[in-house]
Amino acid sequence: MRQQMQRVIFQGFPALQHALPGSSALGLRALATGIPSGDQQIRADGSRGSWSSTLLGLAGLGALGAAGAASTQQAHADVAKVDVKVPSNPYARPTEGLRGVPKEITVYQYEVCPFCCKVKALLDYHKLPYKVVEVNPLTKGELKWSTYRKVPVLSFDEGAEVVVDSSAIMSRLDAELAASSSGRGGAGGKGWGRKGGPPAMSEAEEVAWRKWVDDRFVKVITANIYRSWDETWASFTYITEQTSWAWGTREAARLSGAVLMWQIGKRLPAKYGIEGDLREQLYSDCNKIVDSLKGQPFLGGSAPNLADLSAFGVLRAVASTPTFKDAMQHSRIKEWYTRMEAAVGPSACINPKS
Repeated sequence: MRQQMQRVIFQGFPALQHALPGSSALGLRALATGIPSGDQQIRADGSRGSWSSTLLGLAGLGALGAAGAASTQQAHADVAKVDVKVPSNPYARPTEGLRGVPKEITVYQYEVCPFCCKVKALLDYHKLPYKVVEVNPLTKGELKWSTYRKVPVLSFDEGAEVVVDSSAIMSRLDAELAASSSGRGGAGGKGWGRKGGPPAMSEAEEVAWRKWVDDRFVKVITANIYRSWDETWASFTYITEQTSWAWGTREAARLSGAVLMWQIGKRLPAKYGIEGDLREQLYSDCNKIVDSLKGQPFLGGSAPNLADLSAFGVLRAVASTPTFKDAMQHSRIKEWYTRMEAAVGPSACINPKS
């Protein structure tokens, strides 16, 4: 019965695309991958309902998406927007314009976006308290005040400054922490400082690893979580369960999103230049991280650096998927990941999702 339903859905996929407005389809794709709407990376970025009831909900989702997009577009036209710029080199730690470690941090995010999870790994590791605002991927109404509409977006000290692009955010916060540690922090400095002893790699090596995470590791993970229908369904079940949407919208999004990403997933290996078996490529990439430790607990040596936090963040984003479980079981990454979990510790979020 399930196979028959799948055939019906796949055969009707063109009609489904027409039923969902463009903003809805793009929003579901962004929610599923964080690419490209989740950050500007990839540089060139509850209970299961019956299949029949879910199918009946699709038309409602399309109508809600179209109505929501139209109403929010009109509302956004009346809002004065903050002009936000992406740094030309997001991997460079800034040396000028530092204001001290922010007293208040708000993260505009998708809960399972890998780029958002990179940033949250850094915040959790340094125990920097932050609030999260979940962005609706269809309307992005939570970012109506910004010219930059991709997540993550961080607001410092109630909007006194806005920083975007996950790698740029991490570079900026790391620079602020270093300045605070050396006594050069501004008024907002709280004295956390950076952790650990001398780094195990040069800054250039660390940057190369951070770029590898953004340009390779995220893509391999994304291609893996959508490599088959069963995995796509499991992944989208996890993704939609992280939202606060009403049951009907969530179930409709689960089905329509899974179908959409199952179709897109078939093309991801060619698009991203991933050759060979996807799982083997994942295991190879995980083992590459382990082989580069050179006997140290972390890439950063005795303490995680931004490369460790980046790789850990994107893996943690898919922690409840078959891809993650296979990586832990069939590669040598588990010991490093367990050490990273212990080092990062519990979430520093002060308004966690209930």
